[in-house]
Amino acid sequence: MASKIPALALAATLALLVTAAVAEEAAAPAPLARAGDTYVSLQVQGCENKCPSFEIYVFSNGRMTFRSNNSYTAARGTHYKSGMPDIYNKISKYLADSGAFNAPAECAQKDADTSVATAQASKDAQVQTASWSSSCAEQREKGRAVVKVFVNQPGMWRLIRSDTRYWEKYWENPVMQGS
Repeated sequence: MASKIPALALAATLALLVTAAVAEEAAAPAPLARAGDTYVSLQVQGCENKCPSFEIYVFSNGRMTFRSNNSYTAARGTHYKSGMPDIYNKISKYLADSGAFNAPAECAQKDADTSVATAQASKDAQVQTASWSSSCAEQREKGRAVVKVFVNQPGMWRLIRSDTRYWEKYWENPVMQGS
């Protein structure tokens, strides 16, 4: 009997570890793009989880995916649109023409109201990435412009926040006055 107790304890410990690992994997959202996909994307996060966190992917084939990553968006979950190859072309051209992926100025300033926007462009298995912080004056203008293109071109603003004052507060107001 005494030899069975350590074996039972070992089995119970392994079961807990496997359950914890599965729960941890379930918490991480699945990627919205697959390797080799051609797309442009935007992820906005921050504000100590007090403002909308979301992702927008626009694929070259015209498919668009929006995913809310917290409860502060107007629409929850993942939403899809199709028939948008012209939107992909517009956003892709804007990112290239504006130099969005040129190295942004360094920024270490962050506070409770900081939002961070990260854009990506993937084509032929090459991925370009750049991020901008709403707390850094030298990054805010570029970040604001990129966010507006991604939110307005495909009409995603309705899924994110129906109150347009949100955009003014976090991306248009240089002094980021309180809510």
